[in-house]
Amino acid sequence: MEVVTGSGITQAELGEAVGASVRTVQNWAKGEATPKGAKVTRLLDLGYLIEQLKSAYTEEGIGIWLHSRNRNLDKQRPIDLIVAGHLDEVLEEAERISGAM
Repeated sequence: MEVVTGSGITQAELGEAVGASVRTVQNWAKGEATPKGAKVTRLLDLGYLIEQLKSAYTEEGIGIWLHSRNRNLDKQRPIDLIVAGHLDEVLEEAERISGAM
């Protein structure tokens, strides 16, 4: 989880992206609870996204990229697409940037 939150994604955004409350995300961060079910899969997917972006950006750059409009994503912000459930679109763009495609 530190990989994701260290990249500029707030705990509130993370909660929205994986379908958890901010309190739940805070409990994960403190080690008082662990994600289960689909939330684990979504966290792993976000971690994969961040790892892809690390090949092209610094941690600060990743945060900027996630929160800036992107012409290849129809001028939408990647973080907004992630929260709306469109992680695969964002992942495709990240893979393009990182040269994985």
